[in-house]
Amino acid sequence: MTALKLTIPTTLLNLTQRQLIFISRLFLMGYSETEFLIKAFLFLSNLKIVKSPGIGDDMYFKHKSIRKPTIIDTELLAQMAEKCRFLLDTEEVRPVRWINFARARHFRLYNATFGEYLMAENYYFAFVGTRKDEHLNKLMAVLYRRPWHRWNSDKIQSRAKQFAKVDPAVKNSVFMWYIGFRALVPKRCPNLFAGKKSSGDFNVRNYINGMIHQLSGGNITLNNQLMNQPVWNALDEMEQRALDAARLEEAYKNNK
Repeated sequence: MTALKLTIPTTLLNLTQRQLIFISRLFLMGYSETEFLIKAFLFLSNLKIVKSPGIGDDMYFKHKSIRKPTIIDTELLAQMAEKCRFLLDTEEVRPVRWINFARARHFRLYNATFGEYLMAENYYFAFVGTRKDEHLNKLMAVLYRRPWHRWNSDKIQSRAKQFAKVDPAVKNSVFMWYIGFRALVPKRCPNLFAGKKSSGDFNVRNYINGMIHQLSGGNITLNNQLMNQPVWNALDEMEQRALDAARLEEAYKNNK
């Protein structure tokens, strides 16, 4: 008897574009966690449900690794589906490469400017706070650009229109990409995000202005220069400053 051989991706980064869109669509369907994991596992493993060839309620499955359909116990299927639990983590994904002739930036934004990053943060928080598609469209307009277009923050409003009718699952995959990127930043810059949390309500404008001020030292004549530098240059500089401040604070405590 031929053994059933199933393989699935093991990280979000390993998902193909087709797989990413399918998983994104599952997130939008409102399934329970168990239903989500089973449906994801069946799709990623290419395991197909077929009608029972005999009498009874047993579920038969077919797969390219076996000649005839086989029975998989429901409890065993649920255990196998646990292999897809990584899909529930907030980790990096590789985005859909092209949407409406617009190309995605590097999945880690290596080819984006600090200004683009701050704009993306603004629309990310706007979407999270309102769940309005218009803000997700604008986030997409920041992260995707037609090859013949240059970055221009003044044209985000008009460029966002090209994403208005995009498949919701594709749109959600872009959101998945960005929250994965946001999960990467504190890992790369732990000291930058190690400070005490503010006790007041979160304010996006203050959050963004705070990063600009940290880099410019309050010198507004440097703002344009800062906005045009690569985003990771800016983040790495803020990380180094946060590390230096932490070392000074530790040295001060030790010398008391």
